[in-house]
Amino acid sequence: MTVFLIGSVIVLLLFGIIAACKRNTTDPANAGPALPYRLDAPDATFDLPQELSEISGLAMSSDGRHLLAVNDEEGTVFFLHPETGALESSRVFGKKGDYEGIEMVGSDIFAVKSNGTLVRIPETGDTSIYPTHLNEENDVEGLGYDSTRNCLMLACKGKSGKDDVLKGKKAIYAFDLATLRLNETPAYVIDRDEIGRLKGAGAGFWENLLGVFSSGDDARAFGPSGLAFSPLDNNLYIIASVGKVLVMLNPDGKIIRVEKLDPDRFKQPEGLCFDRAGRLYISSEGGKHQGRIFRFSPRDGQRVD
Repeated sequence: MTVFLIGSVIVLLLFGIIAACKRNTTDPANAGPALPYRLDAPDATFDLPQELSEISGLAMSSDGRHLLAVNDEEGTVFFLHPETGALESSRVFGKKGDYEGIEMVGSDIFAVKSNGTLVRIPETGDTSIYPTHLNEENDVEGLGYDSTRNCLMLACKGKSGKDDVLKGKKAIYAFDLATLRLNETPAYVIDRDEIGRLKGAGAGFWENLLGVFSSGDDARAFGPSGLAFSPLDNNLYIIASVGKVLVMLNPDGKIIRVEKLDPDRFKQPEGLCFDRAGRLYISSEGGKHQGRIFRFSPRDGQRVD
């Protein structure tokens, strides 16, 4: 009798999974605009020097002549050639620390620590430090520039905030460059349930089966580690090492695309940026191997005039 009951439960589970598969196959949830890049076909791959085996942030210089990078141990900006990835120079700006993001606005370079502290690195002169209300629990890992708001965007990999409405969400806060203050209210709030729903759209039979018997939270896993606005469409691109996805938000903050990343290529994706032509650069820590940067050209020759 016990064996019969167990068998019946398994059969019912399998029927439920098959039904879910059928729904997912036709689910238009992730049927937004196609990603303008083929993430399985980079047009260039740059192997990075030892200093950047733990590359944690990536940006494009204002003049487009260099990629800027930081690692998560040193207060140093590394200047890389955008066509070869070669390390051309570096600049020490501070003591050792957990630097997780970098961005350039005009002639100023900004770096952010995981505790939310911003460092302003001018072309000449001394650096400036800007503490924020964020801390280690928020675990800031992404830094990007929104030219429409003249704000730096800080993405939290950890806690989103104290409000109950932020539970189960991930938050991005805006640092106003006019007032030099971080807004208390998030500029973007991303629902992890929505990430899981879109990531699961179109999942196959075995993915659904493993999902049922898994005790983990794989489908909803999402921890932002880098972000940048695309010059092609002004959408916000967010890379996540936790969850291995690339997420697209439209200017209103609506999730319009969730793309899974190949974990064999993107070992630990930590940063991304765009050049003036709309080419996408994604950096990945190397772990026991070399750090790398992958460059992707837009599909069908899409470029920014």
